[in-house]
Amino acid sequence: MKSILFLIFTISTLSCKENKLANIENSMKTDSIHQTVSNSEKLELKKDSAKKVDVGFYDRFEKLPKLSFENISEKEFLSVTETKYIDTSKPKQNSDYFFVQTAVKKHQFKKYRDYGGEESWSGFEYLGYYPDLKLFAITDNSTAESLGFGQLFFLDSTNDYEYNIVSFGDGSVELPIPSVNNKYFVYSYNSVYEHKNCDIGILKINYKSNPKNFLTEYASYNSKDFAIEKIVWKTDNSFVVKGYEEVYENEKWVKKYQYYKTEFK
Repeated sequence: MKSILFLIFTISTLSCKENKLANIENSMKTDSIHQTVSNSEKLELKKDSAKKVDVGFYDRFEKLPKLSFENISEKEFLSVTETKYIDTSKPKQNSDYFFVQTAVKKHQFKKYRDYGGEESWSGFEYLGYYPDLKLFAITDNSTAESLGFGQLFFLDSTNDYEYNIVSFGDGSVELPIPSVNNKYFVYSYNSVYEHKNCDIGILKINYKSNPKNFLTEYASYNSKDFAIEKIVWKTDNSFVVKGYEEVYENEKWVKKYQYYKTEFK
């Protein structure tokens, strides 16, 4: 009888040990899977981060040439032909998101609208697609303490690189305009708190063989004489501007227009 009890006790003990070992092995496998997933996510985030490039920094522009402008007539301004450079067809979308397909993957962006609460007015806006440069233009918008903030960026449809155009102010810059043969981008930002002030940035468009340096700061201009209504490229190295000053007349703000041109090397 004692022998039988001892045998049962031994079998029970071995069974418990086997169960504990199995549980440990399963736990190790689960941890290993979680670790693999975590590492995969980290690697994906690292890849995405590596493909994000900021361009248009004020301190870089300060070390580069400044544009100079001269007055021209309205007739001369109107004589410069404006060319279409962007496709503004609406992307695929549903009630909450719009979608952008690149050669790498399908991107999903939350639409810009008032979500209430802390999110308030926030989300992304699709501006269009540059077919010659293979770039999507999108703005990322948010609200904090009743102030609006924005960031315009390009998403390269060929390699998923993202180029954030650093703004001169709180909101995003105006849609960058490529020169006649896609050598440069020009963009502007009108001061929110002034009536005849703006900043203009010129980015050089380089080869995509080195995507991190695809866009580089080239020249800039800070104006205390006019804000920007419209910019039209004349050549790859010159463009004309329809500028204005806001004047308070008869209990309302009225725009007084002037026209300018610039040329750079």
